[in-house]
Amino acid sequence: MDHAGRLAPAGLVFLGLVDPESPLIPPTLANAATGYAPPSGGWRRSVVESDAPDFVAAANKGWFDLSREGGLFGDDREFLVAVEVQGGDFWWARVRLGESWDVVGAGSADALGISFGAPEFVMLSVSGDVIVAGRTGDSSVGTVLVTGFSDVVGLCEHAEWKAGWRGTPQQEKAAIRRWLEAIGR
Repeated sequence: MDHAGRLAPAGLVFLGLVDPESPLIPPTLANAATGYAPPSGGWRRSVVESDAPDFVAAANKGWFDLSREGGLFGDDREFLVAVEVQGGDFWWARVRLGESWDVVGAGSADALGISFGAPEFVMLSVSGDVIVAGRTGDSSVGTVLVTGFSDVVGLCEHAEWKAGWRGTPQQEKAAIRRWLEAIGR
């Protein structure tokens, strides 16, 4: 699969796939993390109404501000993004945010969404402790910042269930077990 070509419209420079043996939260679980309540309060979000003037620019700004402030990337602008590796299986690719980028617009028209201005993605910090997910709703688009997810009991219970469920692909089961072991579960 041409990851570099598919990520380029978003302004993401493909640096390579992450070793599948790395004890990172698998993309499917990272994506699910947004649905579990944090220990206190709620996940930080940036939401823009789809009918707002220049909503793509506003949503891009919201994604960038939330990602930078939340710790998705540092000064090097490197982070991980879930990419399809084969037959519907996803894993992490290491990327660097270019000087010119359009995650919610052109990026969502290819690797990061369902169409221009319709994001559906999940990203992870290189350290594996910050998730940023892009979402498209009925009348809005936005991003969600998830931190401290290894302490979310419901997510960990879901991971344990998924690791034992016979319908989970073997590679994903192994990745879930590595992540659970890495967080002491």
